[in-house]
Amino acid sequence: MIIVNSFEGMRAHLKKINSLISFVPTMGSLHDGHLRLIDKAKNNSQYVVASIFVNRLQFGPKEDFEKYPRVIDNDINLLSKNNLVDLLFIPQENEVYPFEQNFYVHPASIIANDLEGKFRPNFFSGVCTVLLKFFSNINPDIVVLGKKDFQQLVIVENMCRQFRLPIKVIGQDTVRCSDGLAFSSRNVYLSRSERIEAPHLYSALKGIKKHIGLHADIKLDQLIELENNASSELNARGWKTDYITIRRRSDLSVLNTDDIERKTSLVVLGAATLGNTRLIDNIEI
Repeated sequence: MIIVNSFEGMRAHLKKINSLISFVPTMGSLHDGHLRLIDKAKNNSQYVVASIFVNRLQFGPKEDFEKYPRVIDNDINLLSKNNLVDLLFIPQENEVYPFEQNFYVHPASIIANDLEGKFRPNFFSGVCTVLLKFFSNINPDIVVLGKKDFQQLVIVENMCRQFRLPIKVIGQDTVRCSDGLAFSSRNVYLSRSERIEAPHLYSALKGIKKHIGLHADIKLDQLIELENNASSELNARGWKTDYITIRRRSDLSVLNTDDIERKTSLVVLGAATLGNTRLIDNIEI
């Protein structure tokens, strides 16, 4: 495994590669979910690039940038001992942002200011800005992203289409613990009792999916009732729910009657805070 810390060094290495390149961007603190992304990348290309960079631009002023888990030595050991990636890019902040960033990618507000964007202003601008910078230097053929961040996946797919980037974006199914909790670097923030409670977010989403599956003629107002009931049940258990919502899977649009009648593919998305830890999850229907 080659480790590089600069865009110039990375470009020099990648010039020598004459095969399909896949890219897995991460913020480190690697877990089984990240490893599944890398497996997907290896299965779809001959050369795998991964990055570890905690991107300041996607953190709000009251979010956890400073305390976000950073275990870089452990991450390097994990990847190198298992020969998981060919090139690991670990830039410092002054390499990615050598001067004040004045050019940003702002996704369309209709999706970027909804759901996660509503509660994390400028989050998706920060994500897209750094990813476009990485994409333009790595020139990957394939990018693998996790479906746990479903809205991010949809936005990055759309960004690549809008900019005509020759990149295939592949979504990897969410990797879960045995009790259903989605792997996340932020799970380390959970106390012991919160960790026991945490899978109930996914349980709430599964309950909605089950109900929809049992009622083929379900109506739009009944879906809204399912959303409200799930939020109320989580709040009653001590959560602070930001949203539980059923959306069109392709673009995360708010549902209408035509979607229900056409049996449009759906996704249920949820975000809620347990204690001091905010968790997100989703389930496709």
